[in-house]
Amino acid sequence: MNRKGIGKGRIDSRSLALIIFACIVSAIVTIIIVTYNERIRQENYVIAIQRINTEAKQLTEHYNSEYARWSDKIIDDGTMVGIVDSIMVKQKRLIDIMKSMDVPDVFKEAHDYNLKSLEYEYDGYGYFKSYLVSKDVRELKRYQEMLQLAFENEAKALSLYNGKGLILP
Repeated sequence: MNRKGIGKGRIDSRSLALIIFACIVSAIVTIIIVTYNERIRQENYVIAIQRINTEAKQLTEHYNSEYARWSDKIIDDGTMVGIVDSIMVKQKRLIDIMKSMDVPDVFKEAHDYNLKSLEYEYDGYGYFKSYLVSKDVRELKRYQEMLQLAFENEAKALSLYNGKGLILP
């Protein structure tokens, strides 16, 4: 019997160990890359959402300042309508940005509450603007309801963000 052909196509133990080692190293490198990419994704989200929330807070503060001036009769209804329009345009841009963001799973629920808060505030401004034009107290009531919903959703969002170690303005 000729033994020359026996063992052909078989891998010796050193080669097998080297292949297994290469597979393990490849798996580890893949996990590191995936983890790194997710961390970068989360960091980019955090930076973006902090900027958006800072801008949204500034818009709300501006609105509150102008509302106080209107309430004190320093500015009239027509001027206030123009101010509300301007704020709504800027807020709509923030809402659109938030809708298009790549949200990491860890922040998804908080993001949804945060977005909903901005949408309720936006809707509230629309009702307030309608009130200014029509003097229909039902519009004023809707405005107040929307701002309450905005506040409640913002509180939920901030609580969830804080629970993940993210502090927003």
